[in-house]
Amino acid sequence: MGTDTRTGGRQATSGVIAGGAAIAVGKPSTPTAEGFRWAALAEVARLETGHTPSRRHPEYWGGDVPWVGIKDATANHGRTINSTVQTVTHEGIANSSARVLPANTVCLSRTASVGYVVVMGVPMATSQDFVNWVCGPDLDHLYLKFVLQLERSTLLRFASGTTHQTIYFPEAKAFHALLPNLAEQRRIIGVLGSIDDKIESNRRRAEGAEQLLDLLASGVASMGSVPLGELVEVDRKSCSPAALGETLVDHFSLPAFDADRLPARTEGESIKSNKLVVATESVLVSRLNPSTNRTWFAVPDGGRLAVASTEFMVLRPAAGVGFGSIWLAVRDQLFRSELGQRATGTSGSHQRVRPADVLTIEVPDVRALPAAEQDEAQGLLRLAHQARSESRTLAELRDALLPELLSGRLRVPEAEELAEVAT
Repeated sequence: MGTDTRTGGRQATSGVIAGGAAIAVGKPSTPTAEGFRWAALAEVARLETGHTPSRRHPEYWGGDVPWVGIKDATANHGRTINSTVQTVTHEGIANSSARVLPANTVCLSRTASVGYVVVMGVPMATSQDFVNWVCGPDLDHLYLKFVLQLERSTLLRFASGTTHQTIYFPEAKAFHALLPNLAEQRRIIGVLGSIDDKIESNRRRAEGAEQLLDLLASGVASMGSVPLGELVEVDRKSCSPAALGETLVDHFSLPAFDADRLPARTEGESIKSNKLVVATESVLVSRLNPSTNRTWFAVPDGGRLAVASTEFMVLRPAAGVGFGSIWLAVRDQLFRSELGQRATGTSGSHQRVRPADVLTIEVPDVRALPAAEQDEAQGLLRLAHQARSESRTLAELRDALLPELLSGRLRVPEAEELAEVAT
């Protein structure tokens, strides 16, 4: 592959910045496991960057060339993508420094949101916010993806800047990765890839279940309506998790919902204000910025305190009503619309609905829903929750295996045994 790059500009830095288990700026002097060596990425991959065609030319945008931006990377970290939020035209490519790169190019966000990595599933271009590698015959693109995925927090050591942290090209050109030979790279990919495949399968199962739930919700819209308060009980008990010190607590927070719709497991003392107790399975409805639909089926771990942000309402079904039915009621489009209209607040990003107002909003009277449909809704809720919970466990296993496998401290046969048990 040689040291040729397509980025131009300044030469690679000659210094060494220690990284984590498998990446560094410059060549570290630390010993390596048998069969591994520190290799300059520029020797095994071609470095590329991207560009943004002029926004003043609408004819440059909306074409058939996928164009990777930061939103694509943050939403798909660690995944192969086949489409992007924005596209550009070939005219836009021709009149900018952007280049169409081949499938399997590995893209790393290097500024603003540093450390997100995606792989191109089809030919694409990127913005200048990325450093990209087109791998040569001695480096499998998925192996490089796993190296960068492992080193996400480490990569910030290579960044600099006062307003936005950025990895500049003198450092990117000097990246070194700890690599085994190609055959061993592919054996390692086999172990880690099988875990990622299962995680991706679970993601699709969960999304599919929720799409079916929304379809069921559209079917209840024609039912007679009642105030939500007639269908639910509201849990208002609160506690101070901080009093539990280092004891782990499951925290149903807005950021946790946005991340993977599972509670964040954190030390009680890290939670600074009172929270609502989630004592049993509940449906959480966010009162903050209701234009964003954050409806959450909360399943507490029986052996651990579970709490919810006070931005949520913790709802349990009233007698004779199931969780699935409540879910369908609060996903109803008219309820969602009314929730948004009742929000008050001076800031567009901090509008809330008063709890008492939420309970007066009319929803479909799901008590009339046939038992079979209630059971189906409840089953779909549990399926989605189970798939996400399983994925979290798998991701924890993958993240534990990554530094061991990529440093050579753990060999493939032992890792295969661990992965087989989990998948």
